[in-house]
Amino acid sequence: MDSRDFPLSSQTKQQIISKIFANSGNIYELIGTSQSYFSYYQRSIEKYENSLTQSHLRITELIAILKDSTQTRNLLQDALQTQVQQEELADSEDIIEESINLAVRLLLMVPTGGFATVGRSITLSGETKLSWSDGTIRDLIGKEFVPQSSIKERVKLERIFNAANLEQIGGIEVRWTSNFADHLRMRDDDKAVEIFHYATFLKLHENCDVLPKDLVEETIRTLALLLPEHDREVEKWFHSHELKVEKRGRLPLDPLARECGQLKAEVRQIDHFQYWHDRLVILKQVFDQAEPKNIKQWWRDRRRRVQWYTFWVAALVLTLTIVFGLIQCLEGGLQVWLAFKALN
Repeated sequence: MDSRDFPLSSQTKQQIISKIFANSGNIYELIGTSQSYFSYYQRSIEKYENSLTQSHLRITELIAILKDSTQTRNLLQDALQTQVQQEELADSEDIIEESINLAVRLLLMVPTGGFATVGRSITLSGETKLSWSDGTIRDLIGKEFVPQSSIKERVKLERIFNAANLEQIGGIEVRWTSNFADHLRMRDDDKAVEIFHYATFLKLHENCDVLPKDLVEETIRTLALLLPEHDREVEKWFHSHELKVEKRGRLPLDPLARECGQLKAEVRQIDHFQYWHDRLVILKQVFDQAEPKNIKQWWRDRRRRVQWYTFWVAALVLTLTIVFGLIQCLEGGLQVWLAFKALN
């Protein structure tokens, strides 16, 4: 804990998790699936190196202060000002700003800024960035993560509505994001959707009082909806994405995302989603409006079963008509050839 060295030992991982999430109940269960979060942790802290982030201990102590329900951002900045080393005083404002933003990233998996932005903004990379200039971290969460049910259209979340079919039937590209604020956000003129896959992070927050408990539970339910645990096709599809992500050198997918259960019909209702309601409605609308563009998509698309049977019966009849037509042509040609041969 007194250094920034990697790789981390199991003991160091346990200490970091305990300090960040103040969670002792299920650490031992989740430590085995926490590699995705610690890959994110490593990549995040590699961008910052100063007296406030010089060791895992200093970083987790900063997060502990951040979680204090009485600590506003202004009070936190004042407290950190006294900890900046003499040789860094000239850049103290930037160092404090970067250190606070790092602490928020590791605690909430959301990028933030200070006074440079107001509300939410989209960075050059396309990800959402939250502005936190004052108030406590819980004030920020209460402002940015609120129930969203402005879209009144009712949609049905059938079993066919899962992440694999979004790509294979709807032609919607699934992109994995490490930004909690971008979960289920549509991109590129509704041709892609982002999915926050860090289920281990969510499970660690279940017994932590920073994120609202119902927000955490609902986000886990969205993973159970889109990545149903007992669906073999989704399992194969997810494994293929794990290999793609690994090949491209990106942050690994959280395997626990595929182990969030499978929703029963009574739970798979849009009214049971509040925080992600509108984004789910938009995603389902785009999925419902998508038309198959090739034979493989036509075969997989069972959204309209009558239309599916009609199409394939017509295709079968057309195929048989062509086959029998060819057979008759060949048979006629053969008879002509035999007759001609007999005359000679």
